[in-house]
Amino acid sequence: MRIGVSAGKFLGFMVTQKGTKVSPNQIKVVIEAPAPKNKKELQRLTGKLVALERFIARFTDKLQPFFLVLRKADTTWWTDNCQSAFEKIKHYLTQPPILSSP
Repeated sequence: MRIGVSAGKFLGFMVTQKGTKVSPNQIKVVIEAPAPKNKKELQRLTGKLVALERFIARFTDKLQPFFLVLRKADTTWWTDNCQSAFEKIKHYLTQPPILSSP
């Protein structure tokens, strides 16, 4: 990060005078991702989303179907609930909130 610049990348986030935003590259990776085909791909996707957790309100609630599949509490693989959660997260990331400094 450079001093005297109005905006810049810092630790993978865009820092501006208005606050901290998600880097467009991080959003693009999630939005362009296809639905996971197995649990390993779901773990990778969940890892990418965890990096964006602070920008996703009620993160654990939104990703609960993923966590149920990963914990094997849900015996089916990719359910309609998982697909719905995946689409909602993608939509949510297209309109991310900005975190402002207190």
